[in-house]
Amino acid sequence: MKNKSLLIRIKGRFFRHVNILNWLPRYTKEDGIGDIIAGITVGLTMMPQSIAYASLAGLSPQFGLYSAFFGSYLYVVFGTIKEVSIGPTAVMSLLTYEFVHDLGIEYMVLLTFLSGCVELVMGLLNLGFLIDFISTPVTSGFTSAYSIIIIVSQLKSLFGLRKFKTKGFIDNISKLVTHLHETKIWDTVLGISCIIFLLILRKVKDIRVGYPGERNLSKHQQKIKKSLWFISISRNTIIVLISALLAFCFEMVGPSPFILSGTIESGLPPFSLPFFSIQENNTTVTFPEMCLELGLGIIVIPVVAILANVAIAKAFVTGPSLDATQEMLTLGVCNMFGSCVRSMPTCGAFTRSAVSNASGARTPMVGLYSGTLIVLALSLLTPYFYYIPRSTLAAVLISAVAFMIDWKILKTLWRCNKRDLFLMVLTFMSCLLLGVEVGLLIGVITNMIFLLYLWARPTINIITCKTPAGSKYAMLIPDIGIMYPAVHYFCRTVNKAGMIQGNSSLPVVINCTYIKGLDYTTALAFKVIYGMFQKRQQPLILINVLPEIRLMLQTTDGKTIPCCETEEEIMEVLFGETLNLERTETMPLIEKEIQEPTVTIEDEPGLRDDLRLDFLKSKESSVKECARDKEH
Repeated sequence: MKNKSLLIRIKGRFFRHVNILNWLPRYTKEDGIGDIIAGITVGLTMMPQSIAYASLAGLSPQFGLYSAFFGSYLYVVFGTIKEVSIGPTAVMSLLTYEFVHDLGIEYMVLLTFLSGCVELVMGLLNLGFLIDFISTPVTSGFTSAYSIIIIVSQLKSLFGLRKFKTKGFIDNISKLVTHLHETKIWDTVLGISCIIFLLILRKVKDIRVGYPGERNLSKHQQKIKKSLWFISISRNTIIVLISALLAFCFEMVGPSPFILSGTIESGLPPFSLPFFSIQENNTTVTFPEMCLELGLGIIVIPVVAILANVAIAKAFVTGPSLDATQEMLTLGVCNMFGSCVRSMPTCGAFTRSAVSNASGARTPMVGLYSGTLIVLALSLLTPYFYYIPRSTLAAVLISAVAFMIDWKILKTLWRCNKRDLFLMVLTFMSCLLLGVEVGLLIGVITNMIFLLYLWARPTINIITCKTPAGSKYAMLIPDIGIMYPAVHYFCRTVNKAGMIQGNSSLPVVINCTYIKGLDYTTALAFKVIYGMFQKRQQPLILINVLPEIRLMLQTTDGKTIPCCETEEEIMEVLFGETLNLERTETMPLIEKEIQEPTVTIEDEPGLRDDLRLDFLKSKESSVKECARDKEH
């Protein structure tokens, strides 16, 4: 029985991770037709984008194509989201340039491999929850910043300027201004014209077909609508083909007036492991030294890739079918094996996923056809990529990322949440001035500080309750659980509430509805507070306490802090009232017309020291109890 159960678990785990086994037996002819159409459409979108992304990463165009096919094949086997298309993206290309632009191809390939290893480990350890700590304002600031950085970095190709090395966003702008007089009119006209046509073709799919208000289109009108849609989503390929044909015609009659992509290595790349050590200037660079050169890229790139893939999955999948852990594992496998064909770091892209969804993708088999289209391009079309003008590739990139700048969020955050607005602006400016990897890190750390502050300073609502017989007691209601960062603040608030009410005579009730668990430090703090209330002979009662929390609140002499289940029980314990309590009357703790004395922990001589001393004594007694338990 044990062996059978083990086999069942192994089979279940195998089917979970090799996802093709789940849907391939149910694959139909209709699925095949839908996937072929979507695969070809995605491939036509990905081909020119891959060449442009390679240029953005500071690599030769063929490396963009190398990055576009192997991950697509692997995602067919392991992937779970039919819309996801693994390949080069704008953010991956920009980050690759940030970390390897002064290094060799071996470093880029190793970065891809190590990124895949990190993604795989995060998936195996179920660390996907860490991505949840990157909030939407931080992500928005990061995305908007790298979009602007990409646009500025492509202006030199758009204006036909000669290549020059830059270090950061500000340096890029400075050198653009310095070399602006070298602008080539032909490249500039071609690049701006391509941007205009791309923006126009982007809207072609929205052209109304038929009469206003007409819902049912004729077959002829439906064909026109689909043709317009296909032209719209294939706009990048159309513009690249037209520009390359124009450059070819100029080349036939004389030198081309455009700066062209140049010779591209044809054929498929060899399958080999990345180099873990290389020879430079007659010295051996070891694996640790190569990792040191890559720096934060080994962590930043996989985190951003997982963030992108999870965001795409959330956008296109609803319900329990989303398996974030499997997506991380798949992304890790795609990058690890992709490095064996000299791929740069890859992940999913919203643009390709939107195209795949609109094209009617049925299963992850879409990647087989889009990847095959890239392989055919590498095998047959690379000689013709020579004629693609660089200004056209720059126009493709600028048109793609321009719509990723999130302007709308500024107005929303200004009206609703200034703290999130500060986070967004801080991340945005840090990415522009210090680099995208540092900016993202600053945004995440600042976000964590805000989150820790909320944990350390929870909102504690204080009300005075009045029973039907006229008796009163103060009730404190924390809006979240109390953990150790909030212990001092919580103790100070409870003591302040207890002393304000009738000169430390009014009973105090702590409502524990939202306290689902206690750590050791917080449990000690509750015991200290109870001890101080006992010294003042002021009643302190807890309400709505979970059984496991009651056990932790047991004092050294075996007694527990008094706990009640209902407000009726509080009345009986505190005042001996047995009337049925239908509703309590609440009033502000401090009424405006009554001048209450301002009392804080600091105002009471020695109160802070007493609190600290009682806390230490309670801690010492708990340690002694643990020692006695061990002896027995």
